[in-house]
Amino acid sequence: MSSGIDYKTVKINKIIEMFFHIKMIRRNTLRNVEICVLLCIFAVSFYTFARTNREPTPHELIFQNKLVNISCHYDDEDNALPTFEPNFKPGDNSIFFHETSCKGTLNSRQMCAIESAARLHRDRLRIKEYAARTPLEPFIEKGTLVNSSWGIENTSNALRFLTLYKWNGIYLDTDVVVVKSFDSLGGNWVGKEDFEQLNSAAIALDDYTQGRQLAKMFLSEIVNNYNSNIWVHNGPGVVTRVLSRYCRTKYISLMTLAKCQGFSVLDTKYLYPIHYKYRKRYFRPGKIEDTPDAYMHHIWNRLTHHLPVPKDSLYAELAKKYCPSVYELYGDEFGI
Repeated sequence: MSSGIDYKTVKINKIIEMFFHIKMIRRNTLRNVEICVLLCIFAVSFYTFARTNREPTPHELIFQNKLVNISCHYDDEDNALPTFEPNFKPGDNSIFFHETSCKGTLNSRQMCAIESAARLHRDRLRIKEYAARTPLEPFIEKGTLVNSSWGIENTSNALRFLTLYKWNGIYLDTDVVVVKSFDSLGGNWVGKEDFEQLNSAAIALDDYTQGRQLAKMFLSEIVNNYNSNIWVHNGPGVVTRVLSRYCRTKYISLMTLAKCQGFSVLDTKYLYPIHYKYRKRYFRPGKIEDTPDAYMHHIWNRLTHHLPVPKDSLYAELAKKYCPSVYELYGDEFGI
């Protein structure tokens, strides 16, 4: 009996051993499969990473943008600058850049090309030549602007009126943000700063009778009534005094289209929606939607150049929407 029991016991033990052996084999097999799967995933991930991060070949770099849409150059309905007149001839040693991608923006490399060329070719406007054979020529020859208490500002004032005397178009200060096309405003306009004064940060004069007449009047006013000690006198003051005579009223509120013979004196909400007295609003949280009628915002740089531009400020919101490339390029240093 005992030998039978021993035999059965041995047999049962062997069966148990086989069961556990098979289980171990399965477990090892599953582990090997898991390892193989993990290795495959790693291999695919590494291949993808390596292919994504490898240096592209010259062939790939050259041909990756082969089929770019440049139809904008041939679209007659799209917005485009007018072609130069046949007799137009740029100055000697002019440098030309062409951007032909139809993107409508310049990237940092393109801007670097332009900046580097400008820095090493420092020819700039020669004011005496620019004013030659105009009513401003004697004024410039006497060195009036050089001896001014507000040299930068008064030079800017004189040049804006001179430029609009020489050519028709729109003059804008460099501390503005344009938020709407000016096309709907017509060819002759200026904006009210408040109920006492007009502003000269944005002026439009056309090439017809009214535009040419006012261009001469503005230039004559700055020459004949120049005051070197009061910068506002030679900019906003010029526009206000001339249009007071032209519109035959000293009251800004009465400068209507009828009074001003068709010349537009625009309400403050269009060009100067935030008065300089409240200029810090541009540097605080604000919404663009709060000034729905504005064509432009004047940032009053003379009074605000020292202020930082927080990312949630109204000025930052305007920049993000209307000059996004510049805002992105400068990042935290925008407005400094």
